[in-house]
Amino acid sequence: MDIPVRITGHPFIVRPGRISNLSVSGAYIRGDVDVRPLSRILVTIELPHRPKSDAPIVAAFVARKLKDGIGIEWCEFKPAAINRLLQSSTARHYRHRRASTAPGAISRLSAPLLKHRG
Repeated sequence: MDIPVRITGHPFIVRPGRISNLSVSGAYIRGDVDVRPLSRILVTIELPHRPKSDAPIVAAFVARKLKDGIGIEWCEFKPAAINRLLQSSTARHYRHRRASTAPGAISRLSAPLLKHRG
């Protein structure tokens, strides 16, 4: 997952980031963000083909700070904007996985090649 976001921790301080892991309870955001754990932030999700003024904003708390990003928990469990994003992402992923074969799967057509000669 690679979703562009803007992170606001203090008034007039906005930093870019990218969500690399997303769930109904929180997310991991990669980026150079200088915030302390337990800080309250606003995460603005930048959606393609939409003006910045229509971008959904979700409140969150910083759960952990790592060298390349932050782990956050949403202030509200399963925010509507995140739920819509997960549903659309999951649907796309599911359609893609159904069309292709699973990695490492062996086709039935290759079964004769696997028989042992005795």
